[in-house]
Amino acid sequence: MKIVKYILYTALGTSLLAGCSKQLDLKPTDGFTEVNAFSSVADAQLGANAVYGAYGAYLNTMYSTALVTDESKIGYDNAGQGALTFRYQYSADGTTGGDVIAAYRGYYSVIDQANRILAKLPGLPASNPSDESRKAILKGQMLGMRALAHFDLLQLYSNKYTPGDLGIPIMLSSNITAQPKRNTMAEVITQVETDFADALALLPAATSSNFTDTVMNQLNINAYRAKVALFKGDYANAITYASTVINANIKPLATGSDYANIWIDGSTSELLFRIRYSTSNAVGSVWTAGNLVYIAPSDKLTASYGTGDIRKAAFIAAFPASGSVPAKPYVNKFFASSRGGRIVDIKAMRISEVYLIRAEAYLKSAAPNLPLAAADLNAVRTARITPYTNVTFADAASGITAILDERFKELCFEGSRLFDLKRNGLSVTRIASDASPAWLTLASGNYRFVFPIPQYELLANPNNTQNPGY
Repeated sequence: MKIVKYILYTALGTSLLAGCSKQLDLKPTDGFTEVNAFSSVADAQLGANAVYGAYGAYLNTMYSTALVTDESKIGYDNAGQGALTFRYQYSADGTTGGDVIAAYRGYYSVIDQANRILAKLPGLPASNPSDESRKAILKGQMLGMRALAHFDLLQLYSNKYTPGDLGIPIMLSSNITAQPKRNTMAEVITQVETDFADALALLPAATSSNFTDTVMNQLNINAYRAKVALFKGDYANAITYASTVINANIKPLATGSDYANIWIDGSTSELLFRIRYSTSNAVGSVWTAGNLVYIAPSDKLTASYGTGDIRKAAFIAAFPASGSVPAKPYVNKFFASSRGGRIVDIKAMRISEVYLIRAEAYLKSAAPNLPLAAADLNAVRTARITPYTNVTFADAASGITAILDERFKELCFEGSRLFDLKRNGLSVTRIASDASPAWLTLASGNYRFVFPIPQYELLANPNNTQNPGY
């Protein structure tokens, strides 16, 4: 495994960002303790910055879910990176399961840091009137981040939504000696919904002039509420929340070069939430290094793009053949920016996903709305494909297939594919040129759709419970 170390220094110490079995150093900054880290609202802001940095843990979701689905294949220069995960040979230990357990620690780091700030905010002095409003905004942002991290954990370490099934432990305070049991999935979703709702009430209305995609705000919280509602099967609310985001028209769909520039960080069009990387190549280096290709786009994905689809060139490129070395396709989606090779931001939520969430919810509603679902799909495709002719749906089933195919093309390597298949009870189906026969299929319902609870967690917390099969 390739080892990458990167450290985020803040007033709180170091935030943990983990990805691709990355080993990360924790080196607290000199002079800060739990007691004196927060003495002002400005200190709390520094702490909040660290929480956003720690959400770099989302890279683990992007990487691990790409490895176990039909988005990727082993690259020409692979020397073991992600190979066990790609072959469905992972378990709960750090040696075989490094790719799939890394997010567990990372997301709980986000939750713990958010909880520390939430506990300190009420007692911080307000030196001027703006400090009180700032405290409310910071509280809303940290509640949003706590909700998001709990939801991300639930998607990775629990099954498709079944209210009484095992979820993940809910943590609402910082307690390093806690040994919590796993809550049910319903309990986790209820807490996520509560945190998002409370956050929304504390944050100012999002407008074109005040919107920023690097913090939690009313717009991206509603986008995530739509995502949670779709996961839960609450299709009416998924439509409501998604419509709120779309109708705000703060982040419309991008087209042409504006869309292509998103992936080289030359445009923030469509971006509802992102994690900024000024100098780190963490996001891009899990796929390639120099002209070495570790994890490549699958042939299945490459073939899915039709003529005139701007996404093919934006997402997939190839190093040309040289001597006996064939052309080497690579993930171009996170390849470079003006800051340097592989130095790119994590695009965690985009408006196109919100359109596709609403489309799926329209089709799964008690009374499926085929025209409105098709309109959302056509809106995304029109922005991506030239020329494009609108489609209609004959029935809900064929519409859902079309929506999932579009999510496959639009959201590849962004951490969605495994959850799309799991949510819809579908198998991972690779093609022969992408994998050996033993790794072509992960059948729907297979226990490996749910990642293992890390062995270190079970050793430290006897009240926790391993997922079946591990």
